[in-house]
Amino acid sequence: RFVINEAKLFMSSHFTDSNLMLQDVAKAVGMSNSRFSTVFSQQNGQTFTEYLIYLRLNKAKELLRTTDQRSSQIAFEVGYNDAHYFSYIFKKNTGLTPSDYRAQYQNQPE
Repeated sequence: RFVINEAKLFMSSHFTDSNLMLQDVAKAVGMSNSRFSTVFSQQNGQTFTEYLIYLRLNKAKELLRTTDQRSSQIAFEVGYNDAHYFSYIFKKNTGLTPSDYRAQYQNQPE
């Protein structure tokens, strides 16, 4: 459990890096890529990629609610270099486009 908490902490402070990869986190917690991937999924109930998307989209939702930044700027800030891909992932995970999400939830607490 400790290793996974350490990994999540590392991911929380590095998720905005668009180049963050599983091997970076595995290395940070001193595990092989495959071992880390297995242990992370088993103990977290989400794969590394699912958790990374979760972190990025949570931050994106906060920025959509509380700022007037363009969604392409938010995409970049949360670790996506491609605004179209960000919109696709956002809609796939929330059921709303970033602009629809903003229209519905702007200035509302989480």
